[in-house]
Amino acid sequence: MKRGMACLLIIVCMGVSSFATCYNSDSPDCSCFDASATWNPNGTWIQDIALDTVGTIESCESDGGKPFYQVRLGLNSRSLATTVARMLESLSGIMPSLFDREAWCSETISYWHREAGIPYSTGYRRSSWHLDWQLTNTEAIRTFYLVEELLGWFTFLGGRGRWIDWGDLDYSDFRPGINAPAPGSYVLIREYDAASATWTGNSHSMMINEMTIHKNGFGDVVRVEVSLLDGNGGSPGRVRSTTILDDLVSYTPAGPDWLGGGRKILGFGVDLRSNGSPLFDPGRLHIRRQEFGTAMPFDPFATTDPIWEQFYAPLVLGLAEYAMKVTEGPVVIGPSSVIGRGGLPDGQTAAWTVSPEINRAQPTGTEITIDLLQDHPLPVRGMVLSWEGTVPMNFSVRYAADGEAYQEAITPQMLSSSRLVQFSGGVLLPIPFGEGGSRVRTIQLHFPHGSLLGEARLTELRFIYDWGPGKDAEFNPPLLEPSAPADGGLSIRISASSSVAHEAEYSHVLVVSWKVGGGASPYRLNIEVTNPNGETVIERDDALEGTRRFELLYPEGGTARVSVEVEDAVGSTASGAASVTLDPV
Repeated sequence: MKRGMACLLIIVCMGVSSFATCYNSDSPDCSCFDASATWNPNGTWIQDIALDTVGTIESCESDGGKPFYQVRLGLNSRSLATTVARMLESLSGIMPSLFDREAWCSETISYWHREAGIPYSTGYRRSSWHLDWQLTNTEAIRTFYLVEELLGWFTFLGGRGRWIDWGDLDYSDFRPGINAPAPGSYVLIREYDAASATWTGNSHSMMINEMTIHKNGFGDVVRVEVSLLDGNGGSPGRVRSTTILDDLVSYTPAGPDWLGGGRKILGFGVDLRSNGSPLFDPGRLHIRRQEFGTAMPFDPFATTDPIWEQFYAPLVLGLAEYAMKVTEGPVVIGPSSVIGRGGLPDGQTAAWTVSPEINRAQPTGTEITIDLLQDHPLPVRGMVLSWEGTVPMNFSVRYAADGEAYQEAITPQMLSSSRLVQFSGGVLLPIPFGEGGSRVRTIQLHFPHGSLLGEARLTELRFIYDWGPGKDAEFNPPLLEPSAPADGGLSIRISASSSVAHEAEYSHVLVVSWKVGGGASPYRLNIEVTNPNGETVIERDDALEGTRRFELLYPEGGTARVSVEVEDAVGSTASGAASVTLDPV
């Protein structure tokens, strides 16, 4: 179900220098780099792959380190990451970058899908309308599932996704993967203003690991419990598997509970097989029966989502219309000896082979044209070419909108030879289309006579899109665990997590988050942290919701205990506690 990943680099195969150097401020050879978790995840199901990456943590700089190279760029080895970092450093300031450093929770979901080969054989990449394996924000993922759902209405198009809005949850008819999420389903959470019933931002991508459906003695669903996986969680951002929701409905706008950062569940994405049936691991779906209990009242209502309604809702229809037009993929025109039966190189079975013999058959050079049939609904920032063998020298790339003149793209071969990086292995060349996204219908690749010194194979061609104004949250605190009194008065939810710091002054960073509910303001909080040796630190706060960071020096590890007590203006009190394991450094 997996595929290899070519090396992301600039030119000609000669061997990388053996000495360790810190490139691009956060390469694997930098002293600040944290290489936690595997580089090459594996497993039968997408959750197995995701669990293999748990502990992957950003380091050196914000959104940097291993998540940038593995999750953002899709590299599956430390050596490739080092080589790529060297290339990116050589290109810095010379050509526009296609690889932004950004909040990486949605990129994590995309990476897991690529490695698992779902819903297509190369993740989202295999879709005829979305020619890339990565979706870079929550709006992009939501858009993908909605477009695929629209395509699924036409059986011959074989839509491979389904979107389930929070208001569609129905415990009286709960069918995982059909009208409800299932293990492996995508979960979108977003900051929510209950007073105006408006989604306001700070979006975050998560995925269901396991699901337990609790039923009473009559067989009625009482609640649905899930464990979740996500990337860019906590501070510093990491891949984690610690979130457990005791009831899905409770964390929607119709329920009383909140996720960290004042967020609620907005909806779910379900992957489908080619026949339209849901794709999930049945071994992670559990049924528990209990004698008593009924589901909490659930009354869906309309909410507003300004950015989605203004930009993405119209885009869904435009992309669906385009997808129906390009069901067989873009039209490719070029010598059959190069492109074979046509189609784009897909990173698996389809590839183009360009050999020196083409010079005799094409004395004026070889040209390949890619026709997207109309301007793509998404602006195109550029494309990435994955090569094996000898990379063609001085080839050019041009692109044009429908009915407009061609523009010349910037190719790395145009750079000074002093900027080129020597390496061994494959090559993945970024080709930016100017500073921002461009309207694109047609792309031409031209290989001049004599540009080939040996056989070259183009194994994959990806388009990099501009996915618009949607932004994911940079910081995602842990889920706030409820600790509420039975009378529904003053309550507090707290959570705590730790990460290894690798600093001389401290070995771990402990992050404590809280949210106060009910009661009467103002509030007075005592935040007490008991270290592994029994020493206690107490801090005070008066915020309704907040986060505190504690720097601890315990390289041998141990257990830290957190207790938070709140008192309101009338003297009512509530408290919560948590224990956190500090891993040995």
